[in-house]
Amino acid sequence: MRLVGHTHRPPQAREEHVPLAAGQETLWELMRALAPSDPGAARLPVVDFRLLSGELEPAALEGALGDLIHRHHALRTVFASADDEPVLHVRPEGQVPLHHVDLSGLPPAERSRQLDALVHRERFAVFDLARGPLWRVHLVRTSAHEYLAAVSFYHVISDGWACSVFFEDWMHAYRARLGQRAPQEHLDVSLRDAADQQRADLPVSAAHDAYWRARLLPLPTRPVFPPRVRSPEADLTAEVALPFSFDDSTVGALREVAWRARTTPFLALLAAYHVLLCHLTRRERLVAGTTTLGRGAGVWRRVVGQFTNNVYLEIPTSGASSFLDVVRATHATMAEAVAHTSSFGRIARAVRPSFDRERPWPFLNLFDYWFQSAAPAAPDLSHPELSVRQVGPGGQGALDTEAPLLRAREVGDSLPVWARRGVPLVIVDDDRRGGVLVYNRDVYDTGMVAELAETYRWFVTAVVTEPERTLRDVLAALPGSARLE
Repeated sequence: MRLVGHTHRPPQAREEHVPLAAGQETLWELMRALAPSDPGAARLPVVDFRLLSGELEPAALEGALGDLIHRHHALRTVFASADDEPVLHVRPEGQVPLHHVDLSGLPPAERSRQLDALVHRERFAVFDLARGPLWRVHLVRTSAHEYLAAVSFYHVISDGWACSVFFEDWMHAYRARLGQRAPQEHLDVSLRDAADQQRADLPVSAAHDAYWRARLLPLPTRPVFPPRVRSPEADLTAEVALPFSFDDSTVGALREVAWRARTTPFLALLAAYHVLLCHLTRRERLVAGTTTLGRGAGVWRRVVGQFTNNVYLEIPTSGASSFLDVVRATHATMAEAVAHTSSFGRIARAVRPSFDRERPWPFLNLFDYWFQSAAPAAPDLSHPELSVRQVGPGGQGALDTEAPLLRAREVGDSLPVWARRGVPLVIVDDDRRGGVLVYNRDVYDTGMVAELAETYRWFVTAVVTEPERTLRDVLAALPGSARLE
């Protein structure tokens, strides 16, 4: 292969100091609540994993990462201050945080064990906010012609969408270094540009504040899933994903219901989960938390950064309603919430006048349960000598073979926030054919979560099959006598 020594870069990378963008505020407050003395130790990264198969030129691959550092300001970002209102520092240059690991010579069982351990550590990575970099890549050789690329970002600088942007740009720069395609044009978008755009997209008004007060007050006081940290040795990184799936007939019926309600299958699945949780907790009112992409169109979809916006939904429901009624109400509630989207700080101050005195006060206080969509599946990237395929994170095997990364006794007064972080949450697959319940197995009972997943699967099938039947009738046929309280 022919290596070239450089790709297109701007004449001079910009250095700047900027405050957090609106999309970063939520995560920063949570990270400070999890680790007040060192938010870089909040162990809340964004991770992605790709399998690289074929011939690889390590020098070109590392050089291509250097090209990405010049292209994306987030990859040169550190924290100039780390208090309530931190300032980000975008350096003119940045180092390449690439770590090579060779497991190819190990027996299969040992290779699998070490790979699980590495993946698990990266899923709970820690970063030095002042020194940086706030991201890193492990290139793990597993055989002569196969590598696992594991990338971890400090969540404040990257959302899930950005992972695909990162890998696509990395492979483009790699092929450019091999002389196989033209370098990308310079991406002249700074962190300040992104922050300004997000502020422009989130207008500030008294009407927005009043909307959130009306929808979110009173704030939740009792957890839907009561935490049970049974031991000071409980592993706060014992996070597992319990999958569930729907059969083809259920998926078809779900799409039909969504079409009839003029909404999306995602919101229909959210409506079903909401009704089920209200029933299992015997509560008439619950507030759902979810997230939107927050990127708009055009260049903003090509930037590594944190753009997501959270919205919170008070969905009206009653036993006399049909499922179709609730799906329509969920759609209307979501449309209203998106139209009133505000930054976390703005919402928090609207509903909690003492917010600034109590900080850190994380967004976990605003909702009863969390329900979101997985990021769109990344397409395979096929090149003449190399294919790149997204793979699942894995790493759960390390929980049975490695020492805990973080024990309950190590977090002090932050334990209640860590327990809330481990609460069961739903992530629906991009194709809406199933999803996972993610939870901390050392804090929440696995049997309870498994029963919830199975009950939800049954309930979705029941309500999409007969969407005009009253919810009271459907719930009366619910198998078992499951209750969360």
